[in-house]
Amino acid sequence: MIGIVVATHGEFGNSLLSTLRMILGESPALVSAPLEAEDSMETYQAKVEKALAAVDPAGEGALVLVDMLGGTPFNVALALATRRKVGVLTGVNLPMLIKALSHREEDLEKLCCEVRDAARDGIVTSVELLKGR
Repeated sequence: MIGIVVATHGEFGNSLLSTLRMILGESPALVSAPLEAEDSMETYQAKVEKALAAVDPAGEGALVLVDMLGGTPFNVALALATRRKVGVLTGVNLPMLIKALSHREEDLEKLCCEVRDAARDGIVTSVELLKGR
């Protein structure tokens, strides 16, 4: 099973997980790694490494969902992905988390692609919906 870390600025990731638990209940191997204002790059990297060890103790694979491309959570996760089996996806949202949890038995690369595709497919405008897309 692929472990999942939600790495975001501030409490965003904690709020997503709280909402996710309201919908799906508790899920194993799922944690948040919030970047706090006082965290240095080194402190935050240690926090994400600890989160990865908690969700993926055997090093079989983990998915890190971050809030935005180029931010500290992304940069730290990407650096860690060069040293261990980690997939990183930007733009974390609730539908992405639900998709990731429902397909986490797949291999990491396939999971990353499926979660990305589900996120893209879930972004629509009312104009598209009302016109029948």
